[in-house]
Amino acid sequence: MEYIENLEKFGLSRKESQVYLACLELGDCSASDIALKSDLPRTLVYDILERLINMGLISYSIKGNKKHFMASDPKELVRIAREKERAVSSILSGLQTLQKIKGSKRPRVEIYEGADGMKATMNEMLKEGKDIYGYGSSRSSYTIIPAFMDDWHKERIKKKITMNLIYNNTPQTKERIKSSPKSLGFINFKLMPIEIESPTATVICGNKVFLQSWTKEPFAVVIESQEMADNQKKYFDALWKLAKK
Repeated sequence: MEYIENLEKFGLSRKESQVYLACLELGDCSASDIALKSDLPRTLVYDILERLINMGLISYSIKGNKKHFMASDPKELVRIAREKERAVSSILSGLQTLQKIKGSKRPRVEIYEGADGMKATMNEMLKEGKDIYGYGSSRSSYTIIPAFMDDWHKERIKKKITMNLIYNNTPQTKERIKSSPKSLGFINFKLMPIEIESPTATVICGNKVFLQSWTKEPFAVVIESQEMADNQKKYFDALWKLAKK
């Protein structure tokens, strides 16, 4: 499953990954062998093999009027990935210019789902490189991605990015604050007189607003809008004055 998941991240579909792995394990083999190994219909396997051949991940030879297939060296995956990176890099500046021209007048909204999606939103904050302001959550991120958050804070501190957080005033929150590492620098806490444990958070960083839901099936909405970020920051400042240390 780990191989399939990572091949999917590379860009292959699940069934393409199954066929590639089956061919890799079998070596010189027929389509029937691959179908049996991958547990896929032979007619479907033929179609997938054609796609993988076009990608350069599988080759074939004719033996006794019959096609035999062989997976290319796995290092081909690295070569293809580098070609994709070079292709994107060559047009990146143009794409960014296009984004500024076409998208500057309206907010940009993105939705992220799952633990990996939440990690992506947290990394987006670090990329902004600006101080972070958040309210509402009760440090629920540590229940979803604890190891990642430890590394994330180390990187945040390295970049000297200050976090200003307003938590709801609950026993759980107080305990979490007390148990936070003393070395966790560049961070300020305050508490609001709201005794509700909340898994949701609103975070402002640069020109972006992050609406995060740290539930069992976490998701986040990221809104890129200077106007909205400015308004949310004013709301945060008002709450900060009311909150207590």
